[in-house]
Amino acid sequence: METTVLKVEKTGALRWSIGDLGKARTWQILGLVSIAAFVFIYWQTFHWWWREWWKDESYYSHGILIPIMSGFVVWFNWKRIVRLAVKPSAWGLALLLPAIAMQFVAYRGGILSVAGLTLPIVLFAAFLLLFGKAVTREMAFPLGFLYFMCVPPTQYLAKLSFKIQVLSTVAATSGLNLLSYDAVRNGTAIHLPNIEVLVGAPCSGFRMLIALLAFVIFFSYMKKGPMWGRLTLIALVIPLSLIANSIRVMMIALVGEHMGEEAMRSFHDYSGYIVLVIAFAILAALSKVVKCQDFKSMPDS
Repeated sequence: METTVLKVEKTGALRWSIGDLGKARTWQILGLVSIAAFVFIYWQTFHWWWREWWKDESYYSHGILIPIMSGFVVWFNWKRIVRLAVKPSAWGLALLLPAIAMQFVAYRGGILSVAGLTLPIVLFAAFLLLFGKAVTREMAFPLGFLYFMCVPPTQYLAKLSFKIQVLSTVAATSGLNLLSYDAVRNGTAIHLPNIEVLVGAPCSGFRMLIALLAFVIFFSYMKKGPMWGRLTLIALVIPLSLIANSIRVMMIALVGEHMGEEAMRSFHDYSGYIVLVIAFAILAALSKVVKCQDFKSMPDS
């Protein structure tokens, strides 16, 4: 027999919350069935993502951290979420059906990248259908944030990566010229008197841009401060990542010019971590300027 404590609104109607549903056996079974169905539908997509995340020089090596970060946001706001009123909305079904249809067509066509892009939409629609607008509104950020683990079609990644690759090469060459080095750019290669540096796709800065954008959006959400300040931090990610990667290419070129190719290759392997730490330090300093230096406190209710 189910034992559930319900709240009574002023109208006399019973008011369910997430906390109430968690105590109801019927909802527990429904939740387990829904999770099992969800995993079954997206299992091949999960498997493909896992391979993409762990590939050498993957653009989405940060993807494995995204569901953990989304889960942290849910846990952080959990005391507030469990008290929200549950009012299922038919709009969820209107969104869920086309999203599932798109997933099915993409899956049958073997386009797992497109099938994966439907995952946050399916989750959003399911929350709206089962729990209503209030709960879905609270879950909007952690669900939307899951897009940073979704690997889009590779042809679009290649096009974007190449554009950033060229920009990084141009900026690095200009920086070396400002330092009085005789650097000449030829496509995505930089020629110096003693070394030639090829700025390949892994060094384009695109991987840094995606990862940095994901983490800055997460930290901006967790920060206290004016909305304009948090949006400013997010907007600064693109120019900051391009500048940081251009500096990295310059450093690699300088090491190669003065210490040789072997030293350049060795420095290349860990230079990305150095630049990433510098980028985070700059953003931390900028967060004070835009009045977003403090983190939110966990809500009591």
